[in-house]
Amino acid sequence: GYNRVSVVEYLLQHGADVHAKDKGGLVPLHNACSYGHYEVAELLVKHGAVVNVADLWKFTPLHEAAAKGKYEICKLLLQHGADPTKKNRDGNTPLDLVKDGDTDIQDLLRGDAALLDAAKKGCLARVKKLCSPENVNCRDTQGRHSTPLHLAAGYNNLEVAEYLL
Repeated sequence: GYNRVSVVEYLLQHGADVHAKDKGGLVPLHNACSYGHYEVAELLVKHGAVVNVADLWKFTPLHEAAAKGKYEICKLLLQHGADPTKKNRDGNTPLDLVKDGDTDIQDLLRGDAALLDAAKKGCLARVKKLCSPENVNCRDTQGRHSTPLHLAAGYNNLEVAEYLL
């Protein structure tokens, strides 16, 4: 806790266990993610912390970060293989725990679906934020398997279509 990167680094260099659990099954990564300590979370991941580890209530670090509105930490966890579809003991995914109105984290957790939705609705700002070389040609998994460009063109969203080209 307390985002003391140098302390965490020292402990790790001297054999501290990144997998150590407390009585609730929380590992250090759960705490770093819950409190928004990005640098500590990044350090723990670099030292082998398992991003999909679950506590006694089956909360993963991604559940913690999503519920607390920690966008950059959610992004870090997803980049390291966190599973946004994992359910906790109550059957909730990280997306289910995001506060209403926190559209950035909702979009991040929805992944390609968010980009496809933004292209379809003509939301250029969202498309710019969500689009990357890796997902520009993603496909809708239902219906016609459309790309963002198909949807932008099909719904007459010229600005979005031009941006995607």
